[in-house]
Amino acid sequence: MVAIRPPAPPQPERKMDLPEGATVADALAGLGLAKPDSHATLLNDESIPAGVRGETALKANDILTVFPPIHGG
Repeated sequence: MVAIRPPAPPQPERKMDLPEGATVADALAGLGLAKPDSHATLLNDESIPAGVRGETALKANDILTVFPPIHGG
């Protein structure tokens, strides 16, 4: 079980059941984000760059925090 913090309210936290060997990219795909590479991600408070999400494996009780891109001007 991996806890996922999605990018938008109203659901500040959710749990996902992912298969063994699932990666950060798999978890982001499970969230259905339109542009997952534009979101900042932390795995257990460590930044995970977009280029390594497909090879960064998740373990039980990991916490993946997802931040939406910031827009404005």
